[in-house]
Amino acid sequence: MRRNFNGSTISRTALSVACFAAFAATPSYAGEVADAATAAESEQTGGDSQSAGEAEQSGGLGVIVVTAQRREESLQDAAIPINAATGADLTRAGVADATTLNAVAPALYVTAGGGANAGYFVRGVGNFTNNGYTSPAVAFNVDGVYIGRPSSTIASFLDVAVVEVLKGPQGTLYGRNATGGAINVIPTKPIPGETSGYVSGSYGNYNAFGIEGALNLAVGDDGAIRIAAAVNEHDGYNTDGTFDAKDVAFRGQFYAEPAPGFDIRFTVDYSTQKGAGPGTDVFGAYGLIPPGTPGREDPPVPGWNFISAPAAVAEPFTGLHTPEALAFLATVATAPLFSPFQDFAYPSRDDEYLGVSAEMNFELGDVDLVVIPAYRQSKLDNIFNGPPFKAAINKDTAEQWSIEARFSGSTGPVDWIAGAYYFDERVEGVNAFNQFGTVSNNAFDSQSDSLAFFGRATFNLSDDLRLVGGIRHTTENRSIDASATAAAGVCLEDPVGRAPFCGHVPTLPVGLTLQDVLGGLDPALFPVPGRNPQTAFNPNGADGVGQVFPYGPFNIFAPAQFGPGALLIITPNTIQRSASDKEFTYRAAVEYDITPENLVYASFENGFRAGGFNLARGRETYDPEFIDAFTIGSKNRFFDNRFELNAELFYWKYKGQQLAALGVDVDGNNAFYTRNVGKSSIKGVDIDFQFLVTETTKLRGGMQYLDAKYDEYSFDQVDLADPGDPPNFLRPVTSCDTTQQPIDPVSGKGSYIVDCSGKQALNSPKWSANLGIEQTIEFGGVKLVGTFDGRYRGSREVGFNYIPQSRVGSDVTLDASLTLAELDDQWAITAFARNITDEAVSTTVQLGSGNVVGGTYQPPRTYGVRAKFNF
Repeated sequence: MRRNFNGSTISRTALSVACFAAFAATPSYAGEVADAATAAESEQTGGDSQSAGEAEQSGGLGVIVVTAQRREESLQDAAIPINAATGADLTRAGVADATTLNAVAPALYVTAGGGANAGYFVRGVGNFTNNGYTSPAVAFNVDGVYIGRPSSTIASFLDVAVVEVLKGPQGTLYGRNATGGAINVIPTKPIPGETSGYVSGSYGNYNAFGIEGALNLAVGDDGAIRIAAAVNEHDGYNTDGTFDAKDVAFRGQFYAEPAPGFDIRFTVDYSTQKGAGPGTDVFGAYGLIPPGTPGREDPPVPGWNFISAPAAVAEPFTGLHTPEALAFLATVATAPLFSPFQDFAYPSRDDEYLGVSAEMNFELGDVDLVVIPAYRQSKLDNIFNGPPFKAAINKDTAEQWSIEARFSGSTGPVDWIAGAYYFDERVEGVNAFNQFGTVSNNAFDSQSDSLAFFGRATFNLSDDLRLVGGIRHTTENRSIDASATAAAGVCLEDPVGRAPFCGHVPTLPVGLTLQDVLGGLDPALFPVPGRNPQTAFNPNGADGVGQVFPYGPFNIFAPAQFGPGALLIITPNTIQRSASDKEFTYRAAVEYDITPENLVYASFENGFRAGGFNLARGRETYDPEFIDAFTIGSKNRFFDNRFELNAELFYWKYKGQQLAALGVDVDGNNAFYTRNVGKSSIKGVDIDFQFLVTETTKLRGGMQYLDAKYDEYSFDQVDLADPGDPPNFLRPVTSCDTTQQPIDPVSGKGSYIVDCSGKQALNSPKWSANLGIEQTIEFGGVKLVGTFDGRYRGSREVGFNYIPQSRVGSDVTLDASLTLAELDDQWAITAFARNITDEAVSTTVQLGSGNVVGGTYQPPRTYGVRAKFNF
């Protein structure tokens, strides 16, 4: 039943509150009420292109219209865990791309890794970063099209009508299965028969410059063209110039109704990202405590002592490329080459994204059909350093094709939707990860396809009571054809009483391919005739068998160690794998309208994320992950539509969790790979509210309590110690429990079992809270609108290794704005400040080469002015 918010009755309040207390359920943060001009811009037309934005209302709080369940409904009618924000909300909160969506969806954490990498977490479900052959746990959809490469989601948001953040598994209605949730970015659609538009510009500190505009042109009475473009730039937030932005985005749409009961919309979008991109701050490094040292087991990380970087280096927003940071890192030398860390490559990015799609809506009698074909391409060209790489280089090209068809209609008391979805993607990439003494050079061709059939039915048992059932069958196929080489310099010095040191042997040069790396070395470093890898390396050699080349000047002054100073060992590997997963996923729910303004619901939904491949010897595959989610929710409006109170109780069971992080392969070579670490229980409560205190004063806020812990979390790691070393000599750098395993008689290698069971899940603070106020004052034909918002996040884990540095404390961030505007919003001038107290909020902390600890932050304090003109 469609509920009407224009005339609630207080007489039902007591019953509503009692039922609310019984069900205590999930929030939907509706955000700021958009004005009439914004509502007009947000209007969508035709068939499945329903309204997304602010619906008209006669008084009280506004109504955001969403399409998260593939139908038009108000946010308060959507009986699912969802946050939604209009384009006006995003502007107020300073959301210019996906990495800052945390501001409007408290359950969502977005981490910006090096280059174009981004990771998404919802209540502890997610991944720090992704590459060309992994899939995200939180699906990203733009204009109804699933985006396979998470890097494609970082481009600036442009002419956005609504953003929806769905919390929990999306196993029935959405393109590809997702275990953590989904983000739906819905652009403003063309408005038939209307010529209108807007232009806005902003300037702020860090030389931040932005300009955006959109033009809606009528094409007859039943068609329109909408063109939008934006440029966003700012200098680096870090002292070394990193953490900058140089983004350009364009979108063009054409809408037409060529025949009764049929409409079509074509869309093309193009965007680029350039500059240095995200940077890394250096916090310090872990040094080995020698065996036999008293108290060796007592530090937070047993066997290791943390050496803090100098204050000028560890200070937030400095960056790795300051003279002070480079001087500190030059004191670090670690296995296997033990040569100082020098000659870091400065980061850069040159990425471009292209998308073409169509949406066709047919009215076939009592049945509606929507068809969405789409093509997308992304080209990445990145160099980055975090966590402390000498250089990491990505050059990937990804192409995806998809088509979705959905039928919907009503049969008696049953509303139904059924459809099919097909997705095909190919990613070809060449990348390199240089960690001074080791270099991994990879070339891969990854292909995947997904075919799904789905259906959902809503049984209207009465005007107020509904049962919902949904099912989806998904078949995921994937293959990879890759070649990889691992080059490692090994210092041969064997001193007594100290670590080896091969300062006379250079670290390995930066290069995209192995040939580039070897070509950067002086041939004189290979003094043995016929053993120069530049000519003698056999790329077709046996997989996993290292080819050894004497490396560095000969030692002629110490007869006991006569010979080359080091060895260069190059290990080739080929990976040719294919696999598939098939899975049924389900949704079952009950919805009850206590009154037209008060809804309670309960649901179960499950989801899965397919397994995949790694370019790491001995770690080539990983398995699917699964999640079951139970929800009890309530959505309410009281007091003549002036007070909104929504709540959600949730309980998730998560197993087979996939996490990607730096590690070592079975040969001890550094690698970045995904592993299945275990299972967790996630439970809590989410509460959101809005209160229109007076016609000119509005309060908004919310609170989340989250108990997310790992029931099981363990993985194995190769023991890098040499035979004969003392027990637990080179245990993994972690505060989790570690157990040294016996040497495998087949491989001749030992290992550790790392067990983090019982730890708090990643990016899942126990307490989170938002609180904001908006005040409007009207005078002389204009209005003054002030906003003030605060966000609290409790302490949390932001790093895979569970070291003390990745346990960040609680933080509070404050934002404010002041807008002077014409009453009909023809024009507006806004002064804004974000992160007013300049809080350094850690988003990722990682352990890199040399046990160097580095991390990234959310943006520092930013402020500026913005002007907008609507026409």
